[in-house]
Amino acid sequence: MAVVPRSRRETTNDSSFDLLQALIEAPPAPRVSRPVPVELRSLPAQRDHALRGFLRRSWVDGVLKHAERALIFVALVVFCAWLTDGPLRDWLYTQDVVRAAASAPPAATPQPAQAPTEPIALVLPYSLPQESSDDAFVPRSVVSSPALPEAREPTRLVAPAIALDTPVTQVFVADGIWQVADYAAGYLHATALPGDQGNTVLAGHAGLRGAVFRDLPQLTAGDELFLDSAGWRFRYRVRELKSVWPNQVEVLNSRGSAELTLITCTNWDTQRLVVVADLLDSKPSPGE
Repeated sequence: MAVVPRSRRETTNDSSFDLLQALIEAPPAPRVSRPVPVELRSLPAQRDHALRGFLRRSWVDGVLKHAERALIFVALVVFCAWLTDGPLRDWLYTQDVVRAAASAPPAATPQPAQAPTEPIALVLPYSLPQESSDDAFVPRSVVSSPALPEAREPTRLVAPAIALDTPVTQVFVADGIWQVADYAAGYLHATALPGDQGNTVLAGHAGLRGAVFRDLPQLTAGDELFLDSAGWRFRYRVRELKSVWPNQVEVLNSRGSAELTLITCTNWDTQRLVVVADLLDSKPSPGE
């Protein structure tokens, strides 16, 4: 009997059939792990699942965010307060001074000063302070003299080295704190009067409301200061500059000689700059 050769197509079908038969008869291979079932998640849950390996925001980040906004708001409030009470207030004060000067009547021509005729006018005015246990805060009594007026509070301070020329007004203690004059140097009430044996103390702002003492740190030992009082000009020479703490009130005390002390804030208002000057002589004020 003749053998009929198989066609190529039949050979291919037999191979596929043999492979399928082998797969059916073969035992199933063991599974290493069971398949994870399909899970349906919401969008936030899926985001949490996808980002679980990353650093995510917590309640601490929320607190820091709100604290940052609060800090920015407070900084803006402080800046606006400084702008209102500082440069804006100074500008308005300058405008008021300019308007007052423009509306004021012309001043009379000053008469030339006459030379003093009494010998006492050639020496320093002098009076003894009243004895007390705390002479830095108790008013002094002035020795009556025909050549010296009773009221001799200083009215003007001049420091040529720093181009300072400012009026002086008297200040007092309010609620346990010394007042500070605006747009002027403040004469501390009950400290020594110019020319007296004692400590004449003036204080002033350094950063706002005129800042009359802003250039005080530029003074050096040997610079001259001039203080006008009741028609007299007292000349002082700077002895020293130093920084003290606000509670070191001993700088107001009298050290026995005629001195002038200037005080202003320094080091971001944490300390006080103190300038001490010694009295040299006096003469009638210019124009008096």
